[in-house]
Amino acid sequence: MKVEEIMTRDVIAVAPKTPIHEAAKLMVDHGVSGLPVVDDAGRVVGIVSEGDLILREKPRERMSWWKAFFGDAERLAREYQKAHGMTVGEVMTRSLIAVSPDLPIESVALILDQHRIRRVPVVADGQLLGIVSRGDLIKALAKAPPRAGSQPSDERIVREMRARLAEEPWISNRGIVVQTKDGVISLWGLVLTETEKSALETMARAIEGSKGIDSQLVVKSEFPYRYSV
Repeated sequence: MKVEEIMTRDVIAVAPKTPIHEAAKLMVDHGVSGLPVVDDAGRVVGIVSEGDLILREKPRERMSWWKAFFGDAERLAREYQKAHGMTVGEVMTRSLIAVSPDLPIESVALILDQHRIRRVPVVADGQLLGIVSRGDLIKALAKAPPRAGSQPSDERIVREMRARLAEEPWISNRGIVVQTKDGVISLWGLVLTETEKSALETMARAIEGSKGIDSQLVVKSEFPYRYSV
């Protein structure tokens, strides 16, 4: 599925000269947490978010002389502008991340996660076409039909599970035993934490063809040690 299939096309945008109180009112009235910023030619030049506006309300710390002397003057000037600016153009985020309409939604999900952002503008030839947000991705996931195709064999499921086990650095026990019968995956072994156990069960549950999990994993702290003489 491509971005153009799920993006929001009716986008509310603002201009750089828009007063910030107007931008804040638009966010509240339309229930959005960010707005793309476009110039007179319709080109996207930035994005203004709740974070950009909240920054203005934070009390500024008095800067020590050594920080002022050794600090990046351009960065400090930009921080001052964002804290005291009166228009969208002064406070907006300029290092814009945008995507094209033909980008797969899996790639967009990765971008949102890696950059810890909630939305990205959809742009073609510099022009704003829409915006895609985490909410749009969730809606697409909710509408996605179940995966079709023939049921993979138990042997194939075991191979896939073992391949995934080999890829992850957080797994403490490389000797986890994997068995599958009629699509139900059984896991046997000792792990260090309850979180690791839960993540391994999630891994097995997400494999194509998995019809259930029979987890016999034991957390080390719960292992009944016995000593004898």
